[in-house]
Amino acid sequence: MSLIIQDSGMLTLLQTLDPEVSARGNEYNGACDRLAHQLANQLVGNSPEQPTIEMTLRPGAIKFTEPTIVSFSGAEFKAKSGDRDIFINRIYLFDRGDELIFGESTRGNRVYLAVAGGIKVEGSNVLRSGDEVIMCRDYTPQHDELFNMLKQQKEVNWGVDTYALVEVYLSDTYHIVRRPDVPDAVYEALEANEYTVRNEKYRAALYLEGAGVDVDTEGIEHPGLKGGVYIADGQPVLALNDFNDYTTAPHIGTIPSYHLHKLVQKRAGSHIRFKCIGADDAHANLYAHHLWVKSLFKAIDYKLSKELIKEKM
Repeated sequence: MSLIIQDSGMLTLLQTLDPEVSARGNEYNGACDRLAHQLANQLVGNSPEQPTIEMTLRPGAIKFTEPTIVSFSGAEFKAKSGDRDIFINRIYLFDRGDELIFGESTRGNRVYLAVAGGIKVEGSNVLRSGDEVIMCRDYTPQHDELFNMLKQQKEVNWGVDTYALVEVYLSDTYHIVRRPDVPDAVYEALEANEYTVRNEKYRAALYLEGAGVDVDTEGIEHPGLKGGVYIADGQPVLALNDFNDYTTAPHIGTIPSYHLHKLVQKRAGSHIRFKCIGADDAHANLYAHHLWVKSLFKAIDYKLSKELIKEKM
């Protein structure tokens, strides 16, 4: 059976963690917000490698053709199914014929929807209105227990609280890992000012505006890489997933992966400040972030196991 994309919204894609897997015949490569992708899968008992449905800026509507366990994470889009309010980072059971309709977002612009048992990526990963998304139904014993538990109440009365994600998503400060061949004056200028997101070239780059930054481009290489910080016409440009492999704009540093989750959720008009750090500090922060994610996922597993045990009593 399948999910029906009733309305594809602005940009709806099937995405995985591995860009190479997503790239086979596809136009857009890899989940932008890797944490939200993994979190949605974790809540429904999937492995993090399972595909999710990534919806950007204006999600549409999805219709279910059979009982399906779903969770979504990332941007805080308001959603409804009939008379039910559907909340981010929770677990829900939808019956055959139910529709999930997204409204406006109070924070962020990308949401990731995971389906218990997984979904298939066939052909292009760009989803359009009327498309069907095939469900794998690779159910584990835990999935079976979840189905039994949700038959009556349709949802779990707990989820990942917004406050648990404050440090990951709500700060406007972003680290830039310095390059040894870039003058300190460039980093001092970036740290001294606040920038505003002017616009996003979908999944390719965020364009900022604020105080100008002068960079002598002589001797600076121009690799195109995710998280790269570039200066074009005196303004910072931040590279996202589908940025070019090479650019004529000088690369002056890189935003570490632990800050890319919140970077890809930035909307036009939002603010960004920079803090420039060395590679050693970035590695230490990355390890601390890894431990935090691990503890978050363990807490979800514990809470879910406790819920299922309570149901059996």
